[in-house]
Amino acid sequence: MARIAMVVTNECSPDPRVERHARWLGESGHSVAIFAWDRSHSKDEKSQHERYIIHRKRIGNAPSTSPLQIINAKKKFLSSLEGDYDVVVLNDSDTLSKNNFQTGIEILDLHDLAHAWPLMQKNSLPRRILSSRMKKKLYRNKQRFQCIFTSSPGLKTYFKSEFGLESRVVLNRRNTQKQPRPMTKTVGYFGRIRDLASMKLLMNSAKEGGFNVIVAGDGPCTNEVLQLFPEIDYRGAFDEDGLKSLMAEIDVMYAMYNPEKENIRSGALPVKMFDAAAFGRPTITTAGVPMGDFCLEEEMGVAAQFGNVQSVIEAFNEAYEMEISECKGEDIEREIFLSCFETVLTSIEHK
Repeated sequence: MARIAMVVTNECSPDPRVERHARWLGESGHSVAIFAWDRSHSKDEKSQHERYIIHRKRIGNAPSTSPLQIINAKKKFLSSLEGDYDVVVLNDSDTLSKNNFQTGIEILDLHDLAHAWPLMQKNSLPRRILSSRMKKKLYRNKQRFQCIFTSSPGLKTYFKSEFGLESRVVLNRRNTQKQPRPMTKTVGYFGRIRDLASMKLLMNSAKEGGFNVIVAGDGPCTNEVLQLFPEIDYRGAFDEDGLKSLMAEIDVMYAMYNPEKENIRSGALPVKMFDAAAFGRPTITTAGVPMGDFCLEEEMGVAAQFGNVQSVIEAFNEAYEMEISECKGEDIEREIFLSCFETVLTSIEHK
């Protein structure tokens, strides 16, 4: 049995990918602790789950969205991490600053292009500098890891071509938990709220198309969205049980993102699209980029033109009439993940 620490720079409230991997490792007999950064100082500092535990750290005052303050607070969070572990799994490249874990193995899981996140809200000079530094840090650290995972084929190709990183793809599939749809013309958005243009498109399209909207989650654009749309049915952060309850209230999942963003062009696939399919909900996503192509190929929903309200309304109506007949589960992804993990553990034991 290995002692495993997993690190994520969000509040893990929830982080479906990280928690799914923690569960897989726990089910395999390993001891798993997730270390998360509670930026808002609003979550439980310790959450005990059946197969893993989450420790949330509050560093200084609740940070603002200032890039410099975020950088400094994130560094303090990472440097505060300590303990003796057999394996440390770092989630996304914004976790690469120095930590004080004592470990023999480091694994990197690249969910997305973390260096694209600072530019999600605005393309200012300080944010471009931050993005560039994050890319350089990943390049400098690329030999550090015994195993690297990516969350889509497109990201695997991107990290190979841009950084020379070899990785294994583990998709964000989950096992089927189908629920009857309420058929109340309700669209949901459940996850990180960091793309303001996407949220405006959702609200404007739903209003014009006669659909209700439920939003849950948190992120840097949350307050701005609530100010712009005070009428929004906003449910706040949620956990796994909360996700099940939220899914029961919607007919369609919204997962549209600006195709001009680097991570969207390069192959990022939204977790909420996989979550929705598992619950029998079709997804609306962005046409002309990998996420839209994937959605159509796997018959998980409908793709619409980003920024085109009429296209989104048509997609809402088409998805509302869809049935998700089949949903691939997590078993294949679990096998890939655990096989790579056990190979690394075995190689270290034989040294």
